Amino acid sequence: MHGGPCQEPLSVLISRSHAVAAAVVVALLVVAGPRAVRAETPLSIADAVRLAVQNNERSLQAPLRVQAAEGQLDRSRAAFVPTLSAQGNTGLQSPSSNQSSTSTSLTLQVPLVNLSAIPLYKQAKYQRDSEHWGAEQDVRQLVFDTARAFLTAIAAEHVLTAAKSRLSRAKATQDNAAHRAAAQLSSTNDVTRAALDTSNAAATVATAQGNVTNAYLQLAFLVGQPVTDPLQVPETTTKAAQAAVPKLDDMIRQAEGLRPDLRSADAKTASLRQSAEEPQYRLLPTLNAQGQVKQAAGTPAGDTGRSEVVQLALVWPIFDGGTRYGDRKARVAQAESQDLGARLLRRSIATDVRVAVSSLQAAREAYAIAVESVKIALRNTQETTVLYQQGIARAIEVSDANATRFDAEVSLANAQLNMEQAYVQLRFALGLDPAGTQELAYPSPKPVPGSIP
Repeated sequence: MHGGPCQEPLSVLISRSHAVAAAVVVALLVVAGPRAVRAETPLSIADAVRLAVQNNERSLQAPLRVQAAEGQLDRSRAAFVPTLSAQGNTGLQSPSSNQSSTSTSLTLQVPLVNLSAIPLYKQAKYQRDSEHWGAEQDVRQLVFDTARAFLTAIAAEHVLTAAKSRLSRAKATQDNAAHRAAAQLSSTNDVTRAALDTSNAAATVATAQGNVTNAYLQLAFLVGQPVTDPLQVPETTTKAAQAAVPKLDDMIRQAEGLRPDLRSADAKTASLRQSAEEPQYRLLPTLNAQGQVKQAAGTPAGDTGRSEVVQLALVWPIFDGGTRYGDRKARVAQAESQDLGARLLRRSIATDVRVAVSSLQAAREAYAIAVESVKIALRNTQETTVLYQQGIARAIEVSDANATRFDAEVSLANAQLNMEQAYVQLRFALGLDPAGTQELAYPSPKPVPGSIP
């Protein structure tokens, strides 16, 4: 009976994904190579998360974002590095002649002054950092989707256990009613009513079994391989969901320091600001040095056919028709738009944390009520059964008591699922891992956007 901010009834199991591991998550989750999920070895929530990080395509795609950005950074760095090229030419001297001319050349070009390449290089660095944090966020989304699916599967199993218990009690009541009717201690209507309750209980078991199967399929999809019984009940998650949380302001500061999506947005803003600076550098000239050695074949006697040239090339685009000003205007707008998005995300973090805390508090209260309801329903079932055996109560009252107890147990499963998923959602909002190995504590200072620790 585990879960979180998922508000759907348990009968409609969560099949959606919520959207890495973050440096904080990968350290927890990545262990040795993948292993099969065997029935004799209980699968823990940490195991499920680790398998998802290792096997799921969403996790495998994340590093490719960084790799592509690294390629762009290498490309921008080339603007500061000398280039060396070789060229060879051959051809007929004239259409009527069979004589050919052949020449080879080796050219070295060294950029001396290329100021517009500086902001482009900085843009590529910030973009690389943005993709790093973005990839981390992608893995975090997968990690938390897996944790939620695991908790949902556990809750579905608890409902199935409750349904089987109800069926067992219904069968016992039906047998008792049959014996009492045969001894003429009660009417045959009690037998009919008990049989109907048994039939309803059997249908409930079938539905619960289907929900468990669906939950396992969803979990298997996320971890990238089949999952079979049993799952290890994450008792530490349940206890952590019931524990006290730090002060709200401290948690908000913590989230701002850890959330990779915010770091990615900040780095993206810095990248676009550098891109907006580049058109202004085009007002300045560029200066390149070039050296060339050329060797021609088939030259007259006494001529080596070799020539060497060293030259400086100064290019000053005084007027380019307004292209640079148009680029500047468009890029400034893009940078400002991205900055507004990053500021909105930063403001939303406080709301995310407050909503998660509020949801967790409400879910805790509902869980406590559900626990007491199950105790009352259990006592009611026991008392009604005793009264029926004494001939004071009827079979329909026993059936109603069993149904009420089952409803209370399902409500408890839903309440625990909601409480645990509310706790998981709080950890997601704070930028922590879902397994609870990172404490809700004030973090180290946030790094400057553009630097990867």
